[in-house]
Amino acid sequence: METTDHAPRSAGLRRRRFRGVFGALALTGVLAVTACSGSIDAAGSNGGGEPQSGGTLRIALLSSPESLDPHLNTSFAASNYGNSVFDKLTWQDPETGEIGPWLATSWEVDDTNTEFTFTLRDDVTFSDGTPFNADIVKRNFDQYVFGDPALGVKPNGATHLRSYRGSEVVSDHVVKIVFDAPSASFLQFISYSGNNQPGIIGQKTLSSNAEQRLDPANIVGTGPFVVTEYVPRERTVLTKRLDYHWAAPGLNHEGPAYLDKVEFVTIPEASVRTGALQSGEVQAAFDILPTDEAVLEAQGYDITSRTIAGLNLGWNINTSLEPTNDINVRRAIVRATNRPGFKDTILAPSEGQAKSVLAHHIQGAIDYTDDVLGYDLDESRRLLDEAGWKVGADGIREKDGKNLTLKATGHYLVPNSRYTYESIQASLKEIGVDLDFQFDASNIPTDQINKEYHLINTNRSRNDPAILNVNFNPDRGNSARISADFPGRQEIVDTLEALESTLDPTQRAVLTERAQELVLDEYVLFDPVFEPSQVAASKGVYGLDLDATSRLHFLRTWIDQG
Repeated sequence: METTDHAPRSAGLRRRRFRGVFGALALTGVLAVTACSGSIDAAGSNGGGEPQSGGTLRIALLSSPESLDPHLNTSFAASNYGNSVFDKLTWQDPETGEIGPWLATSWEVDDTNTEFTFTLRDDVTFSDGTPFNADIVKRNFDQYVFGDPALGVKPNGATHLRSYRGSEVVSDHVVKIVFDAPSASFLQFISYSGNNQPGIIGQKTLSSNAEQRLDPANIVGTGPFVVTEYVPRERTVLTKRLDYHWAAPGLNHEGPAYLDKVEFVTIPEASVRTGALQSGEVQAAFDILPTDEAVLEAQGYDITSRTIAGLNLGWNINTSLEPTNDINVRRAIVRATNRPGFKDTILAPSEGQAKSVLAHHIQGAIDYTDDVLGYDLDESRRLLDEAGWKVGADGIREKDGKNLTLKATGHYLVPNSRYTYESIQASLKEIGVDLDFQFDASNIPTDQINKEYHLINTNRSRNDPAILNVNFNPDRGNSARISADFPGRQEIVDTLEALESTLDPTQRAVLTERAQELVLDEYVLFDPVFEPSQVAASKGVYGLDLDATSRLHFLRTWIDQG
């Protein structure tokens, strides 16, 4: 339980400036959408003149898909090939956050945000020639959310689509998707291209079991490419569809892709990926080390980067475990995190300073730099003193015969997470806190983490404030390990669920600010560290796009064949 009062420290610090406005999602009563969102520059992300058709792009990634089905994959590598094989119902503009059409040309939302009626394109086919229609959309969402035990397909919607009731086929190209509770963020979620993305898959894939979904012959989508080869832990090859002509309007592209093929080459070691790029073995490499960005740019390589929209990389704070069940201890940790210093001394140019729990891309993100996220070791000391932790002979604070020792997990795949976390470790030691790290926690059982670890690394991508509900709501992700008797538990549930209650931009902005206040100040559930980025380096490659979820999109990519 909490051992100190959880009320905000100062009402005078609670007015801040919004960092963005909501897009074209306002509603009064029923919301009808027919207009498209903002769009990507038609010239491509890094210029290059008139696009050329043909050729194969070889790009190095740190890992390979563990499933070719976008609904089942949980890896970063798989999500980066998903956009090119599986289209979505909607498209999110990377710069504005606005939601526009893709496979759905328009939609209506009822005044309770529980019924979404989509009008679908009538000229789309899957790669095996079968038609795209309302029935296949219904089958997709039913299996995505409920799973299929007979096929070994597990349910997948408990977190994002928790209140999904089902879908109704209204006509051949009109489908109604119904929820038991308000689900305003659904329009954004169906554009999402991260792990377990809701790309539309064909009936052949839906009818295949989990093992069969490793076979390219069973992978059917409506995207601009099809999977033609898959060698686990080695390579995945995509080949373009010549008949593709239904790109999202926001992509500013007509017709099929420029490239004939995309070959993803698996190279786990970052230095080897960079070496493969420099030797010409591949034309592009993803997951470039921060230390290599400036080097490659100086050597004439193009750098394509975007910070990840979602929760900033940081620590979920375990509120059910002593001593982080004390809000003063949690606040002291947050105050000992030198976010501006990280940007000045550690982070790469592509990475960003964390100014909230939300990345700056997300509509409604607030800048807390001069408030609860200010770096202040004296304030940390005061908070620990107030909580009764006294500095011992060895410099580590103690209370009731116990040292102030915390256990934390890191993120071994994000290089600068180690350096920033080690910097926090040094700051905490300076104020009398002993921090013990386990950077690779992938093999630690969840139950053990819940019982032993105070600071648990996370970095979740989704370009919508609803990610706060997904992550922190104790009835959903419960990443702060909020117990049943936690003071304010119901307030947390109600505040975060309210993010699903409206699409009105003004109302949603207020709710987003309130949710951030709750997470960062009122209950202190999270310590933001920095905004990580996705970085690709290439030479002679143009139109290499990163979407609103910071995943690759190859429809407009082309290579110089001169």
